[in-house]
Amino acid sequence: MHFHTTSSDVATKSAAFWQQARFWQWLAVALLIPVLFFNLGFLPLDPDSDEPRRALVALEMILSGDYLTPTLNGELYLNKPPLYNWLIAASFNLFGSYSAFALRFPMAVSLLLYALTVYAFVRWYATRPMAFAAALMLITNTRVLLYDSMLGLIDITFSWVTYTAFLLVYHFDERKKYTALFVTTYVLTAVGFLMKGLPSVAFQGLTLLAWFGYTRRWKRLLHPAHFLGIAVFGLITGAYYIAYFTRNPVPVTDVFGVLFYESSRRTVVEFGPGETLLHLLTFPLDMQHYYAPWMLLIVLLFRPGIRRLLTENRFVLFNALTFLVNFVVYWSSPQVYARYLLMLLPPLFTVLVYIYYERSPATAWQRRLVENVWLFAAVVVTTGTWVALFFPDTQAIAGLFWKVSVLFAALGLITYRYFRQPPLRLTLFIVFMLVVRIGFNWLVIPPRLAHRQRYKETSEQAARLTLDANGRPLPLYGYRNTIGDDGAADVNSFHIEALRGQILGITDRKLPGAYYIADSISLVGEQYEVVGDMLLFDEHPAKIVRFSK
Repeated sequence: MHFHTTSSDVATKSAAFWQQARFWQWLAVALLIPVLFFNLGFLPLDPDSDEPRRALVALEMILSGDYLTPTLNGELYLNKPPLYNWLIAASFNLFGSYSAFALRFPMAVSLLLYALTVYAFVRWYATRPMAFAAALMLITNTRVLLYDSMLGLIDITFSWVTYTAFLLVYHFDERKKYTALFVTTYVLTAVGFLMKGLPSVAFQGLTLLAWFGYTRRWKRLLHPAHFLGIAVFGLITGAYYIAYFTRNPVPVTDVFGVLFYESSRRTVVEFGPGETLLHLLTFPLDMQHYYAPWMLLIVLLFRPGIRRLLTENRFVLFNALTFLVNFVVYWSSPQVYARYLLMLLPPLFTVLVYIYYERSPATAWQRRLVENVWLFAAVVVTTGTWVALFFPDTQAIAGLFWKVSVLFAALGLITYRYFRQPPLRLTLFIVFMLVVRIGFNWLVIPPRLAHRQRYKETSEQAARLTLDANGRPLPLYGYRNTIGDDGAADVNSFHIEALRGQILGITDRKLPGAYYIADSISLVGEQYEVVGDMLLFDEHPAKIVRFSK
């Protein structure tokens, strides 16, 4: 390995401790717990995301006692295998509630473990400053820091598993331990498959082909251990599906057809060449704001001889190659959400911090440009904290003045140190981003409460109307298409089922004495008694009714 034994990110030993890189690194680590876990359950489920669907599937597993068969409103749910829902269900049981905190807890723990995994691999093959930066950049890019780290979605856990499989290919290849390489990575591929389906297989195949193909060792793909790894993958996934099909007489083509459709529907086949071409042109630019501020480091690659710099170090080469070969799949897919690429961020960030620390002197125009843009952003954000005092949505926040004052002082201090200590700028800006998230928790999250709370409250109010005098649930159904299969009402279904302790089924039959959730369209021409009103997502009014006949 060709890494310097010292780094520009390490302050001189004569400097005060609080001026050294290690102080700021430990401060960043200490901030992770309040940043990720305080306010984690403050907001109810986000109806604008897939979070209610993840919660509802896990809840129905608990209510039915069937952990092999994912369902939504009692109907088979085939889009995703069940493993991540098992984690959510375990968290619900661990905390003894169906709270938003319990829903998001597996994600937050996964994110910390993901960052720790990044640190361990990069530290093993590179320097401590590189390892710290790559790991913390994963958490502090705007997409993860201000969105994904606050939702109980599958993608962070899936990305952690996938990234670990990537790096184990390199780790065991360096030691020529091919049985360990293929068995461990195919075990992780099976784990990923049981979370999200076919994408994990694509990641494994592309990474193996790219690495052994680029290094011209195709014969390694024919190693007996490779077939052993495939067999292990088949054994793990096969065991689940044998159990699934034993319990559920569903055609095999239906199950795997849905999994294939879920993996292929966002490609050029679905959207055509025109939209695909537009996506090819715009997606690299979209990544700049998805994963800001760290994507700005791409500027460091704009230099002569960059290919030589990326290939002269084997570990950096592996990360670059892994990113590129897997990124192409998403680059060519028009409908891609930013969270789908979270497993590719650490390989990319590893390459970028290598160029930043090891191949970019402080006088290089690329590095000066990046650091000056970060400084400008720091000044703007720091001074902009005072806007909260005048913004209508934040004026009602308790303790607003002292919160803004503390934020301004903390961000101002970091910005001052950033200006005075150029060698520590990447580390300091990581700390800056973590403090920004604390400000986000204080000033941005509270105004969002009302939007989500009303769906929770209206659903629970409707659920209480369908309990008997002893608090036991009476028969309740969604009528016809009022609660559809597009996920729009998953948030309502979750809150109703969580309070009633019973799965909310959907039917078009009118049963004597049963209650129904129905909207105006489904009630046309019907005779019914209105028991109560509720609000479905998105601003869709509905009624709780009993039919006269």
